[in-house]
Amino acid sequence: MENVVKFLIDFILLFLIFYIVYTVFIYKKKKSVKDLKNTDIIYIFIQRYNIDTKKVKFKSLVRLISLINSLIISFSSTLILNINGFGWKLLVCFVSVFVLTYSLFEICGRCLKKKGGKKWILKI
Repeated sequence: MENVVKFLIDFILLFLIFYIVYTVFIYKKKKSVKDLKNTDIIYIFIQRYNIDTKKVKFKSLVRLISLINSLIISFSSTLILNINGFGWKLLVCFVSVFVLTYSLFEICGRCLKKKGGKKWILKI
């Protein structure tokens, strides 16, 4: 029981730290889709799933991407903190990052494309 509580506390703290860093420092300067460079994750996400940027609010999309990235990084980091052995840490981190990245972005991209971004996007 102590391990589960420690895992949850670590996850929540890391998630909050990464989410604040993403929203404050990384995406603060970008005000619209035109400000994005070709290598930015939001631009790639929009192009990959053909999301209509007129229907989806840019700030909501930035928050959604920040939320997903923070979730992936914090979950992988928490797993690494609780595993012994360098080889296992490396393997688990590698697998978890790829599985979470593909699955979460695929789910969000398909939902945004299907619903047009109006009903599903975060209203923060």
